[in-house]
Amino acid sequence: MVPPAAETLKPNPNEIWTFVSRRHRGKAPPNHTSRSNFQSTYSVCRPPSPWTPADSSTDPERESKLLRRMQSSIRRFDNSRFGRRFLSRLRDPQIQARFHELTASCSQIQIVAYGIGSIESYETPRLQLALALRLKEVLGATAAGPIEVFDPVLSAVECAVLVSLGCTVIANDECGRREATAPTIFYMPHCEAVLYENLLNANWKPEMLRRMVVLGNSFGAYDRSVREMRGINGSVDLEVHCRHLIGIRRYVLEVEMEERDNSRILKEDEDEFEFYKGFHDMSWHFFELDRDTDLDCLCK
Repeated sequence: MVPPAAETLKPNPNEIWTFVSRRHRGKAPPNHTSRSNFQSTYSVCRPPSPWTPADSSTDPERESKLLRRMQSSIRRFDNSRFGRRFLSRLRDPQIQARFHELTASCSQIQIVAYGIGSIESYETPRLQLALALRLKEVLGATAAGPIEVFDPVLSAVECAVLVSLGCTVIANDECGRREATAPTIFYMPHCEAVLYENLLNANWKPEMLRRMVVLGNSFGAYDRSVREMRGINGSVDLEVHCRHLIGIRRYVLEVEMEERDNSRILKEDEDEFEFYKGFHDMSWHFFELDRDTDLDCLCK
């Protein structure tokens, strides 16, 4: 999720999502490094529970206006240099080979998007959603059904627009604990570290991890953050609460979504800075492990 410039609630140790105020509409500031994600909310997840939008009011005029803004953001993504680089990167032999392996036993891939944020309030979440929509389009018949989307900040108006764009809004707050019973791409742009931890914990079997691809924050950056923080007060708790995220690193092939030179251009180019905010430090994560790999030893 992308926090706005003001009215951001401080992380609560009993929560795993960072809720943001919807009062101020406009551009959100750039996301911070993975270190800030690590230092925020981590805890044992509450059980998944039914969810309804906090803002349950419907408004056809708002929906129509938001749909037009979303379509404009999709065009912006399509016409951007970043969008063209993203599509080119998808043709990388490493990525293509892993997708081929993923669909070897099942010809279709599900897409689950967590933590998109408020598409009505900010441009960055709209661009993040645009990427997911284009990814599904590129996958073509390989993509199984609609993109499944969840973020607790979504309003009823945003949910209606998501449905009109061909997405499905997940009815329960799964806390990131979706089991990969079929090949699944988990798209998690700049989510909290604990959501990745919950996802891995729910799929802590070789056969399930092998069905997953995670497009989200760099696991390598998280690992480096933990190493840098060793010896600092609270660092042991971080390693315990994110032990699956740290432990799985040796079995992950990580491919940066943007090559480093292009990431620098994104940050320095005013025209592409919104894309930097939405996508910096993100990677593709493919799980490469044998079916008999002992994962329990990684969390001791």
